[in-house]
Amino acid sequence: MALKDKEIKELKPKKAKVKKEKIQLSPDQKHSRVMEILRKEYAFENWLLAILSPVLILYGVYIVSGKFGTVNLTAILGNSDIGIIDFFFETDLKRILTGSFLILVGSLVIIYLAIPVLRPSFAEMKKVSWLTGKELATDSSRVFGFLIFLIIVFMLYGFVLDPLFKWIYS
Repeated sequence: MALKDKEIKELKPKKAKVKKEKIQLSPDQKHSRVMEILRKEYAFENWLLAILSPVLILYGVYIVSGKFGTVNLTAILGNSDIGIIDFFFETDLKRILTGSFLILVGSLVIIYLAIPVLRPSFAEMKKVSWLTGKELATDSSRVFGFLIFLIIVFMLYGFVLDPLFKWIYS
């Protein structure tokens, strides 16, 4: 007995159709990607580093320059009678190296903190379709042409309105 095509189709197991339901998020549950990064990847310690690293760089700049406003730091720090401080500041070379080290550490901390924020940007930049050289030249020439047009318009306004204002105020 041969089975008919209709009977064969009925014997095959049917695939269950699964509807994918979209999850509706309330406004409280919706978070931007930036806030998600800040909450997960930037703990309290990283925020503290973000505040202190520019301060460290600024101190390094003051130490390298040897001045803090009108105060001469080289005279104060090199003769403090505290051995560890005098060691780092007794000569100009040691003072410059100490300040440069502080600037380097502060800069590296800022780079360390910026990497998680900038990493998604690099992925997005790969998706961007950039202009060709011809399109860039065309668009640039249009912009410069419009700027020249505006320059001419405002120069004409000046030539027309200057005598008028001189006549009104005289």
